Amino acid sequence: MEATELRIGNYTLDHGHPEQIPYGSDIDSVGMMEPIILTEEWVIKFGFERFDFEYEEGDETTYVLEKKNGHQFVLSDTFQPMDGEIAMLDYKLKYVHQLQNLYFALTAQELTIKE
Repeated sequence: MEATELRIGNYTLDHGHPEQIPYGSDIDSVGMMEPIILTEEWVIKFGFERFDFEYEEGDETTYVLEKKNGHQFVLSDTFQPMDGEIAMLDYKLKYVHQLQNLYFALTAQELTIKE
């Protein structure tokens, strides 16, 4: 993980514990941080809802975050960002900070843990 990948508010592992980066100067300590693997638990914490679908071709799971303006932010079961049923990107998100950064880039809003 490089310092250029991080923003204030990103979650990383600091000495093995999930922590949000509170200050820009903390990003300079990236050598002491580790990325957090993106899991279903994390996307649910961020407010995504899991949907399971059954098709003749097989089962499919998606994670959907409803936004206030009625739009949806959708991830496949492999954490690939989707537009409807079509993948938006050629790669899958692997870390929590990547999801946070993509969400911010597309919506200009922070992705935070829902209480």
